[in-house]
Amino acid sequence: MKKICLNLALGICSLLAISCSNTKQVLLQTTAPSPVMLSGQIKKIGIVNSSEVSTGVEGETKGMGNLLVAQEKWLTEKGKDAAIEGLFDELLKDKRFDDVKLLDSVQLEGHGSAENSIPWSSIAQLCETHNVDAIFALAFYETDTKISIKKSSMLQPNLMRVKEKVPAQELTMETLIENGWRIYSPKSRQVIDEIVFNDQFVSSGKGTDTFAAYQAIGDRKETLIQQSKTSGINYGQRLLPFERTITREYFSKGSENLVLADKLISQGDWEGAGQLWAIDVDHEDTKIRGRSCHNLAVLNEKNDNLEIAFQWASKAYENSRDEKEQDYMGILEKRLEDKGLLMNQMAQLDFAK
Repeated sequence: MKKICLNLALGICSLLAISCSNTKQVLLQTTAPSPVMLSGQIKKIGIVNSSEVSTGVEGETKGMGNLLVAQEKWLTEKGKDAAIEGLFDELLKDKRFDDVKLLDSVQLEGHGSAENSIPWSSIAQLCETHNVDAIFALAFYETDTKISIKKSSMLQPNLMRVKEKVPAQELTMETLIENGWRIYSPKSRQVIDEIVFNDQFVSSGKGTDTFAAYQAIGDRKETLIQQSKTSGINYGQRLLPFERTITREYFSKGSENLVLADKLISQGDWEGAGQLWAIDVDHEDTKIRGRSCHNLAVLNEKNDNLEIAFQWASKAYENSRDEKEQDYMGILEKRLEDKGLLMNQMAQLDFAK
């Protein structure tokens, strides 16, 4: 009984804490600059595969070892090709580039790991030979599969074509796909970008023996190839600005106007809420002034008026001296820097259309 009362008391305290909170959260939609900045002089792209196939198989195989390794190696090759195809298709859509070439005949042995880069002499020769300005490389591609087998049962037709339960083996394969990408600029002799993508998926099948269970696994091949292709597409999209959702807090309590403004926000009337906050920036209580200034900063950030948002955040700090307001000012400063980058990127994209 005491335990029940204690849990009930804790639950009530949690609800009171939520209801007594002075802030509420709001989601803002923003556009961020691409993570990768390319020079406007890079117009022709060459794509190479500098990876070596690496396939790991761990766990129970029960006599399937060599066959399984061979199958996984073949599938890894297909996945690698799909990743490069995904990047190639995505770069073809980017109107900033005059030409995108898949240099599939180029052999670059010994550079297929996270540690090894292509020598700059080879990069320069590639660019000169194929008349390209930069090299996009699949630096490495690895799959690691863990296999587990357990006893199970399954329905199988007998001689009378009646399904009956028979002993079976259930084989489960957990596969990790890891691929790394690099962009080489021969003129600056810089690796402009470097990133690793990780994807994981699980497949399983049942059969009267281990081999039958492996064959019963349905779309594992298609899943690995599609996920690999998606990683190449995602890498190509790192060159583009992207939409993102950010979370901000605004003050909903402290004065009558703050409470009324919160009700207006619940109705979607941000402009009306802003008018009420503007009244309280001259409130006699410094805490209320600080909260109203903060809310006006959030409102202006929501409307993409980042310079004005920073000014209001500064006034909020002047009134509150709260470190959180200093942090918010830093966030807005970073967003102002990003906005400059974004405008340059958007100008390049508009010019390329």
